[in-house]
Amino acid sequence: MAVCLQGGAEFGSRCRGMDTRVLARAGGGLVVVTALAAAVGPDYDTATANGVRYFHSLGAAEVRAAPDARRDEQGAYRVCAAARLLVLPGGSPARLLAALTDTAVGRAVTEVLANGGAVSGASAGAMVLGGWTMLPERDQAELVPGLGVVPWAVVVPHFRRGSSRMAQLREELLDRGVGEEVTVLGLPEQSGLLIDGAGVEALGSDGTHLLRVGSGASLDLSPLSATTWPPPETGQ
Repeated sequence: MAVCLQGGAEFGSRCRGMDTRVLARAGGGLVVVTALAAAVGPDYDTATANGVRYFHSLGAAEVRAAPDARRDEQGAYRVCAAARLLVLPGGSPARLLAALTDTAVGRAVTEVLANGGAVSGASAGAMVLGGWTMLPERDQAELVPGLGVVPWAVVVPHFRRGSSRMAQLREELLDRGVGEEVTVLGLPEQSGLLIDGAGVEALGSDGTHLLRVGSGASLDLSPLSATTWPPPETGQ
């Protein structure tokens, strides 16, 4: 299994080294982008096209935009399931989780991994791959089951050390009953974590932060940075 969890601001200049590494791990072959965290219509088309253009710029030989599964479920499934690297950009985690659980594309995610490929999710794309998914766009952050691709993790994207909002989200997560087995990961923008078999590799312009170490992770998380909570008062 090769999964890259990214903190957001995907396809930026500081992501290039990280995504080149993920491409290499995928071993070549088809890259598929499906921006199901975006709204149906022009938003989906634009976000997906941005990803296709970006991966072409990294030297990927074959990159395709998947049809929007909310309009063409079977067409989207066929394209996504054929990927060596399946890319889930950011947007609304609630919208993305619904699209993956309500269509066959969620099954394609697990099939890509089972066939030795890789899945990369940024922001909402990373959030839904965990055992639990935070839905912060609601009035209060809601915690719901995720896809469970990385069952021991819950992701806090756009992480900034010392941010009072990040501290609040983390406490909301714990208040909503995340079990002791779950590790909380703080992912800065244009940074990420590559989970590959029994190992992890911190990638990008900043390190992934361990906001809480759970008992369920069977991996060595020592490459990551531990962050003390609550953070200092910085006024951010």
